[in-house]
This record gives sequence, structure tokens and C-alpha cells, in this order.
Amino acid sequence: MSKTTVIIADDQPLIRDGLAAILHMEDKYTVVAKTGDGLATVAQVELHRPGLVLMDIHMPKLDGLQATKQIKADYPDTKILILSTFEDEEYILEAIRYGASGFLVKGVETDKILSTVQDCLDGRINYPFSIQSRLINALNVSEQLGERTLEEIAAAHSNPSHNENLNSLTIQEKNIVRNLKQGKSNQAIASDLFLTTGTVKNYLNTIYKKLRVSSRAEAIAYLHEYDL
Repeated sequence: MSKTTVIIADDQPLIRDGLAAILHMEDKYTVVAKTGDGLATVAQVELHRPGLVLMDIHMPKLDGLQATKQIKADYPDTKILILSTFEDEEYILEAIRYGASGFLVKGVETDKILSTVQDCLDGRINYPFSIQSRLINALNVSEQLGERTLEEIAAAHSNPSHNENLNSLTIQEKNIVRNLKQGKSNQAIASDLFLTTGTVKNYLNTIYKKLRVSSRAEAIAYLHEYDL
């Protein structure tokens, strides 16, 4: 069985070494590099093309969120699990925008670290329970980069009704919506529904138009807000 290659990016050597030791407890992971800044992380990703990066947010030279954005743009198949001591919805929203596959608060138990890593690799977007409600609430306020608030999204849905929007979806689109609401990645949705990731992307573009949203984050917020 091939092992998942992992890069650990954190500006604190003790954190890097501790996470490496935890991953070494499992035969299925191989830590190929440990880095202390964002630029070095990007360089090591280019060199090793890992399956997973454990990415600290606060690092010198290039912060973890910007490193995530660059890595996902160049290597979209590399999964990134964000590490932080801050349960801050601003970071979570940025991580979602940039393609992160989960968020792990430092200091949790070893079993939780390993299960979150596995969830990430299996395509399940994993955020601590304490963060989930804050994430939904955060999507109710104005965001940077010109994204709309839920109130603006709701106004766009005044005609037709929310139920009509949902009813306009085909059976397959509804299947994808259910998976989307669960926080699954395109790859995980494709695997569950026996589709290609390209087909899932095409379906999502159609779904966004029918729900009258413009992004994945807006779609997820809409689905939770109206309990669809």
C-alpha cells in the first residue's frame, strides 16, 4: 500500500516535530519535509508534490493562507489542512476560498489529529464543532472581495421562492447538493456518485445558477440558512 506523503509547515520546531511524531505512529504516512515559513513550504510542495500539507496560518515570509492559495492554484490535488491556535471565522472563510480541506486547532488529542487528517484525505471537510456555528454566522456579514451577504442572497431569491429553486434541480443535482451541504469536496462527491470531478464542477455551475448564488461558500451558506 502506497503511503501518503505529508509536508508539515509551522514556524515552531516543537509543533513540527510533534506532528511528525504523531504521523509516524501510522504506517500510511510519510513526512517528506518540515518547513518553517510559507515560501519554503511552497518550494517543498513543488519539489515533493505531497498528498497533504499541514499548514500553519501564522508563518514568516508568506503566511499559511497565501501559501495555501498559491499551492492550490498550482497543485489542486494536494490537500491542505490548516493549523491554528485561533478559532477565528476570518481565517476559516479565507481557507475555504483558497481550497483548504479542513481546519485543525492545535493542542487537540492525538486521536483527533489522526482522525482529522484521515477525514481530510477522504474528502470530508472537517471543522471543529465550536467553529461550525461561527462559520455560518460569519457568512451573514459583509465579506471582502465583493462577496454578497446572506441578506443579499436572500433578496435575490424573492422570486422564485426557495422551494421553487430547490425543485428546479434535477435528481442528480439534488444528490450533489446533499453532498455539498455535508462539506464534501468535488473529488469526494465524484467518488460517491461515480462521476468525474469535471462533471461535478459542471453540475455545480448549473446548481449555482439555479440557486442564484455565485460561489461554493454562498451555496453552502444558502443551504444551511434555508435548511435545504
